[in-house]
Amino acid sequence: MDRNAIYRRLHSGDDTPVDTVRLRIIEKDGRPLAEVEWPENSLTNKGDYFYATPVPLALERAIDVRDNYGFREIVIIIDDLTLWNEAWGTVI
Repeated sequence: MDRNAIYRRLHSGDDTPVDTVRLRIIEKDGRPLAEVEWPENSLTNKGDYFYATPVPLALERAIDVRDNYGFREIVIIIDDLTLWNEAWGTVI
């Protein structure tokens, strides 16, 4: 994880660009968890890690998908910014 990384924030109802990996932050049992999703492109089929995992692990998976399958960026879908830990990077 890169503490200096900057991620663009989207809200649940926002359209997501087709060249991005989406990291959806949710709260479960009082703690932040995340799910990862990406669209099909020329290098990979549509896919997801749709089971809630700790954010650092989900972020590592999202970075791996972005880096290995030609996606432009990772966007963060989060409605409650208090769930985000600045150690994971900056959400704008």
